[in-house]
Amino acid sequence: MRTDEDMLGSIELPDHLYYGVHTERGRQNYDVSGPVLGDFPHYVSALAQVKKAAALANADVGVIDREVAEAIGRAADEVVAGRFGREQYPVNMLNAGAMSVNMNLNEVLANRANELLTGRIGHDLVHPNNHVNAGQSTTDAITTAMLIALHHGVRGLVTEVRAMEEVLAAKAERYRHAVKPARTCLQDSVPVTFGQSFGAYLAVARRGIERLEAAADRCLDVPMGATVVGTGLGVGAGYLERIFPRLREATGLALRRHPDSFDCVQNGDVYLHLSATFKALATNLSKIARDLRLLAGSDMREITLPAVQAGSSYTPGKVNPVIPELVIQVAYQVCGNDTAVTMGVEGAELEANVWLGLITKNLFESCALLTGAVPLFTQRCLAGIEVNEETALAHARSTLALSAVVGSVHGYEAGVRAALHAKHHGTTIGEAVVELGIMSPQAADALFDPLTLTDPTRSPHLVDELTELERRRVTALFEALPLPVRHRILHAVTVIAEADGRITNEEDIALRMIGRALGVAPGADRPAADGLSSEHRSLVYTCAVWTALVDDEEDATETRQLELLQAELGLDQAAETAARRRVEQVLARRRALLPRSEELPWWEQFEALITTEAVR
Repeated sequence: MRTDEDMLGSIELPDHLYYGVHTERGRQNYDVSGPVLGDFPHYVSALAQVKKAAALANADVGVIDREVAEAIGRAADEVVAGRFGREQYPVNMLNAGAMSVNMNLNEVLANRANELLTGRIGHDLVHPNNHVNAGQSTTDAITTAMLIALHHGVRGLVTEVRAMEEVLAAKAERYRHAVKPARTCLQDSVPVTFGQSFGAYLAVARRGIERLEAAADRCLDVPMGATVVGTGLGVGAGYLERIFPRLREATGLALRRHPDSFDCVQNGDVYLHLSATFKALATNLSKIARDLRLLAGSDMREITLPAVQAGSSYTPGKVNPVIPELVIQVAYQVCGNDTAVTMGVEGAELEANVWLGLITKNLFESCALLTGAVPLFTQRCLAGIEVNEETALAHARSTLALSAVVGSVHGYEAGVRAALHAKHHGTTIGEAVVELGIMSPQAADALFDPLTLTDPTRSPHLVDELTELERRRVTALFEALPLPVRHRILHAVTVIAEADGRITNEEDIALRMIGRALGVAPGADRPAADGLSSEHRSLVYTCAVWTALVDDEEDATETRQLELLQAELGLDQAAETAARRRVEQVLARRRALLPRSEELPWWEQFEALITTEAVR
């Protein structure tokens, strides 16, 4: 045993321990959680490199003896090489102001350097404060070491994400033609390819790499030489000119002097940026993992995940998506760490931040968690995913969400009709539109080709082509009506619209739209009813009845005008009843399919009335 002492008194330590009294008091005072400094060897190494650079810079300017500085440097090299075990760095990562972490390295290096020079542990020639900590404060030394360690950690994480990027790129290419239904709100939507889905995951990896590389570069701006608050008080003349070359030499990194030391030592937004970068990657990975769980689940079975272990201690043969579930839990922890970092940065007061222990611990943990989880996710899950192409394609063909494609060509109501028919009769949407007469088999085959629907270049052209064909079909139906019939229809609907003695703005627009659809100019002479067939007379009257009923209110003046029109057209009561029944059927069907709030404006409904098989 040996004795070490400070202003509070003496303390005995085993001879094999290189740390001293300040470290031991910190160990005793902060024994609140598991992780200690020794659990973060990259941080220990970074701080040792900082101490070596400071010692040599101090020797360069004559603050400490060259032999002492070189001994400190040799001791630091041994620390970096891993000569000393975890037990030499026992200070808890949650510690006040990080002073105990700083002193832990100061004492280990001082005792080892003294041993190198004299053959025994002690402070005979090398002192932890006077020599190892010369020209430094905990603030600038710890912050610099923290940023160096984070730079290395982030670069290591980038390597793992790049490997994941390669796997996702290969999956996107392999399954570029494998079709599945997209899901929105956990319900089927329009088709996509697995290549497109994996491409979205690939974008996450590439964007993560960009963010991580930017964050790693920001870590190269360090405040070494700022000492306690940024003034550099306590350093020797010329030290600032020497410390950065020595730092670059010790670390092999292109470290830069932070442009504003006062900013660097009290403001922690760089830590927030790092933490947010970790959180963004973690939450994106969690989203991918959650997707894979759903796609492999019993409801979908569109992919098969690699089986890496038995899934249940109770159910034989059960295999769970354990790697995606691990990734999700890692993401939750990273998000929790981000909250802690946020609190630590926000809690800074005046010229210093005493919560560096909390910030450091959580940043290191987030980086380590992701660096461990990403390769597991890549190698034990993503690389072995197999797409069940036939199952996924069957789901894509059968989804009722394809009614959206029908709606884009034939209108929303047609899409609803197709969806309801397919649901009630157990058919696909493609089969439904053919059975309902909405589309020809050839048009349906073209429109519902899965790869066409997933192609953002081909599908718009096809939809435009089919929409134009539908427009021409409707136009042909109108043009097939004799011109006198079209004149009589426009006259009849105008009379009903004017029945209350005024034309509203909506009615005026409607009449112009109807006239345009019929190809008849408003105000044209009314042809005599004698030249119209009985079928056309019924059609004229039906349009008039529709005009009266479309707003759900047939007032007395409209009823009177309908009676006059019925007499003029020579329609008996049976024809009048049949016309009303047809209109009510059309309106009832539309209202059964569409909520009142989603009905078309009544002048747009007119086309549906004329082209509906029930009327024709």
